[in-house]
Amino acid sequence: MKIFVNFGGAVINLPQAAAKCISSATREELAALMALLSEPRTGDYEDYADTVAEKAGITRQVFDSALSFWRGAGIIGFEADGDADGNPAGSGGKDAKPAPEKKSAPVRKRTMPEMTGEEAEAIMEASPERRSLLNECQQAIGHIFNSTEAAVILSMREYLGVDDEYILLLVTYCARHGKRGVKYVETTAYSMVERGIDTSTSLDEYLSWREQSGTTESKVKNLLGMEKSSFTPKQREMFERWSRTFGYDYDMMEAAYNATVDAIGKPSMPYMNKVLESWHELGFRTPDEVRPAKKSDASGGTFDTYDFFDLAVKRGLSLGSGDGKNGE
Repeated sequence: MKIFVNFGGAVINLPQAAAKCISSATREELAALMALLSEPRTGDYEDYADTVAEKAGITRQVFDSALSFWRGAGIIGFEADGDADGNPAGSGGKDAKPAPEKKSAPVRKRTMPEMTGEEAEAIMEASPERRSLLNECQQAIGHIFNSTEAAVILSMREYLGVDDEYILLLVTYCARHGKRGVKYVETTAYSMVERGIDTSTSLDEYLSWREQSGTTESKVKNLLGMEKSSFTPKQREMFERWSRTFGYDYDMMEAAYNATVDAIGKPSMPYMNKVLESWHELGFRTPDEVRPAKKSDASGGTFDTYDFFDLAVKRGLSLGSGDGKNGE
């Protein structure tokens, strides 16, 4: 049996990217998008918003919140976001050539549209699962949310486009590590989404890795003399590459540290990074595999296989990987 679609006398154009958000969108958000796309979008938004909301079968407050979700996902925009001539942001005006399609996720600002208590209540009335989400988050954090905290949780759900499981997973993790402020959860969520960790599955994998790598991170900090310091964003990016991307354990990081000190006489994360990158490219998995070995050359002399590697790393570092200062 085959399925056919009766398009009738008109069709609705739905952006392909919107299909990727279906699993994380609520019924109200899907209804809002369908109603919006089926309505001629002429004139000011305020002129037709109430009509479209009614067509979607939701209140105006819920409709506005739903559009925040699609705006955060990069599916819709407002001309006020663009230039002085009313062109959408990045359009470059009427004569500009269309920009090439980008595969990366849309860049989101670190501020969300403010949601009033009345708007939050309207969302919970229209979507009972949102009230359930708030209740579970309150239990995880250990106190009843005020209206501002509740609005933050709901705004994360609507604007970032992450699902309920994602938010609850992140809230639970933060609370377990003593971070019980809703604003801290919000900041962390932004950071995760901007790094491409934007599904409950990818977040679960990342948080599991964080739990497992905690001891290794502490040992590496001690090795570098950073016992009382936190990694900078750049340092954390390097450490995560060593552990998550390369799959290296502490022994390999310690071997890279020793190779660094032997080569330049002091600790340096950029140099360690070059060492570990080279070992990864060469397929080395254990410290035994990277120990230098003496080999004979064609003239009968001997050379240290590590000498070539060491020179290559030093050259790579001098070409733009930092000045040798720890963490830079």
